[in-house]
Amino acid sequence: MAKHKRPDSHAIVQRAIGKRITWARELVFPNQSECARLLGVDASTLNKIEKGDRAPSVFLILSLSNRLRVSTDFLLKGVLNGRTDEEMALRLAALHPELVLQPTDTGLHKGRNMPFDMPDPPRIPDGDHF
Repeated sequence: MAKHKRPDSHAIVQRAIGKRITWARELVFPNQSECARLLGVDASTLNKIEKGDRAPSVFLILSLSNRLRVSTDFLLKGVLNGRTDEEMALRLAALHPELVLQPTDTGLHKGRNMPFDMPDPPRIPDGDHF
């Protein structure tokens, strides 16, 4: 059975998931091997996932979500969910200033899941109608 190369878009998503797993894991388990042991996977498997060389299974995503106390939305899509990811978001912002965190309590975003790398929607100033 021949293996087919995945599209580049899949590889990009896979690397992004791996990066978010690394960020979340480092906040809870600085030691990758210890985390892998607690998850019941080989350390090399977790290493490959974090580097983006291997896709995590849905079951591993669920286990990571529980162990790291983070939502699956963050791990898979980079979307922070209100109170679920609030503490992690603050810690990530301190460690990785390149992340742009969106305010979650503004009327504009209230009740919506927003990826933290999405720019604010443009606003039309009052009184400047054409």
